[in-house]
Amino acid sequence: MIKLFVSDIDGTLMDRNKLIRKEDIDAIRLAHRQGVHICLASGRMYEEIKVVMELLGVPCYAVCQNGATIVDQDGTVIRASKFQLDLALEVQQLTAPADLVTVICGSEGNYVAEQTAETERVGTRFLTPLIERRQVIEDMANGMPVTKFSIYGEVPLLEQMLEILDQRFADRITASFSDPDGIDVMPGGIDKGAAVEALMQLLDVRREETACIGDSFNDLAMFRICSRSFAMSHAHGTVLTTATHRADTVGQALDDLLAV
Repeated sequence: MIKLFVSDIDGTLMDRNKLIRKEDIDAIRLAHRQGVHICLASGRMYEEIKVVMELLGVPCYAVCQNGATIVDQDGTVIRASKFQLDLALEVQQLTAPADLVTVICGSEGNYVAEQTAETERVGTRFLTPLIERRQVIEDMANGMPVTKFSIYGEVPLLEQMLEILDQRFADRITASFSDPDGIDVMPGGIDKGAAVEALMQLLDVRREETACIGDSFNDLAMFRICSRSFAMSHAHGTVLTTATHRADTVGQALDDLLAV
């Protein structure tokens, strides 16, 4: 019997129009009624994930910003991680070329140094507005907590940036694609898998009692933690082959799990 079900949001539970299928909402509500803990795991910050929880209408645990923060069903922060000051400044400097859009993420908001046509375009995918903070680099130098960087641009440039980040920082950071045109950069050791594992320990749930679903490279870490992992059918080949199962929808995955 599955006791913990973890779902990615973007491209999995929610489509590009920020809509959730009724069948997925119904399946999640049924799982909750049957005693399954529901967790939403996303690169999004908690305020954005709360919007999704309200649409689902069930209490959920939240793995926010790819594992930087874990939040209880009542909104209590269970665990929070952030970049060391010097590392955050180094990452920001390295990821700030004009042909990329870098969003600096904290526990209180997602910031850009200046609003431009490109940042406004990127901002449409967020569930809460990007905040223009012209002094954000100075604020970082003065100790503003940074939990994640989200970087958007052309895929070849992002692939090159991932190589540069790996060469420069190695295991001091965790970085991967989280969107078709975006990568996320977190402190080393922070990912969805580590966060889900911590939640399993908190809930006293065994690995064989867990399942998850996702569609992107930042979901691979939780695929390796959960006994049953579903990749969305539209996912990249590597994501599909890493998962133990595939599904067209979250509802379809839950139907399979609850039928066991």
